[in-house]
Amino acid sequence: MWILAVVTVWLFIMGVCDIRKRRVPVWMLVIGGCLAAVAALQSESDFADILRGMLPGVVLLMIALTTKKVGYGDGIVLITLGIVLGDGRCVLLFAMGLFLICIFSLVLLVLRKVGRNTGIPFLPFLAAAWVIVIRA
Repeated sequence: MWILAVVTVWLFIMGVCDIRKRRVPVWMLVIGGCLAAVAALQSESDFADILRGMLPGVVLLMIALTTKKVGYGDGIVLITLGIVLGDGRCVLLFAMGLFLICIFSLVLLVLRKVGRNTGIPFLPFLAAAWVIVIRA
């Protein structure tokens, strides 16, 4: 249980960094990797469950590598969260994050505050989705 609280704090700090600088510090990603390793060692999940949990992050990282429209940090953070959550909940987390950013983007587009190609940081929405998913 304590690992979820620590990961939540880490994720919100990452979200703030993403909003302010449009970048996430590498050392923060390393801390997240260490947290994920501790969570994996403490969980009852098998190795296949952890690998399936990492899949949405790997897909997001592949999209980042091929299109350059998504940040690499977003994919790495989602891989880290997939290790902590496992397969089913990580897919839900990713879908919830996409839903939240979609609603936010739609509101901004309707209000004419942004253009079609405006970049919006994803990690704050992933943090909000994280809170929703771990409470469910």
